[in-house]
Order: sequence, then C-alpha cells, then structure tokens
Amino acid sequence: MSEIRIIVDHMKLDYKGLFDTNNLFRAIDSWLFERNFEKRTNKNFEQAAQSGKFIEWEIASWKKVSDYQRFIIKLRMLIYGLNKVDAMRDKKKVKLGHGRILIYFDGYLESDYEHRWDERPLFTFIRTLYDKFIYKAYTERFEQRLTSDVHHLYNHIESFLNTYRHWHPVSKTSLM
Repeated sequence: MSEIRIIVDHMKLDYKGLFDTNNLFRAIDSWLFERNFEKRTNKNFEQAAQSGKFIEWEIASWKKVSDYQRFIIKLRMLIYGLNKVDAMRDKKKVKLGHGRILIYFDGYLESDYEHRWDERPLFTFIRTLYDKFIYKAYTERFEQRLTSDVHHLYNHIESFLNTYRHWHPVSKTSLM
C-alpha cells in the first residue's frame, strides 16, 4: 500500500460577495491544466432553497512528479445562498451570483503510488529505510513544491474573486 502524507491540511478561503460561478470553475480548471494536473470530480451537488442555491463541489487532482511520488490536491468548495444579481461596472449591466464561498485546500504527497514495494514485508521495510534516510532530501523538496503549488492555487482563486469587489449590485432575482 502506498504511503500518503498530509502536507497542507484544510487551508481555508472564505469569500462573500459577487462572483461568476462558471468563470470560477474555469479558472480552477485552467490553473490545473497549465500545471499538468489530472482531475477527477468526486462530488458535484446542487440544491435550491428559499434563501438561494447551495452548491458543493469537490475535486481531486494529481500530478506525477517522479516514478515514485506524486502530488494530490483536493479542493472542496461550498457555496451558500447563491442568488442571481444584476451588477453594474463601467455602465455595463451583467448577471452575476451573490453568495458566500468556502474553499478548503488539502495537499497530499503519495509515495510508491504504483505499489511496487508492497509485495513482501521485507520490501516494505526496505522502502521505509529508503524513505527515511536515503530519499529524505528529495522528499523534503517535493513537500516544498507541493506547498508552493497549493498556495499558488489559493492566491490564484483569491485574486480571481477579488476582481469582483469593484462590481456593484443593482437588483436581486431568484434562481428558482
């Protein structure tokens, strides 16, 4: 069995205001594509309520960094009270969403993802010695790169959401 270590644990981004959900999802997908991450959608849930829509979106993305280790970034996005709003900026009227977004980021480092060292207990012991003493410097560099990638994704999403701070809502409509 491969070893999965948590490097970044529940880093949280909280935002309340105007945003475009489709462009937000596209921005995340393009960031992952630019950095050669593969993506799987684990959960895509939407529910309409009187206060607005509730959306839960969870993805797992991974990237092989060597024959032995890979990065896994998990994103869990919760959108509360999403309502359509007419917004004005530079005398242009656009329909945007207004609500609260919570995004949780998790970063994992998975070693021996192809399960090459799991056939016998002796191989598992040798793998542990190899990881703890010989391959330690490489593992620390991979941890730093993964942390950097997760923080870069966080900053990318945060800067995307901050572009909507200059928009002003005009009228509110229901999504139902």
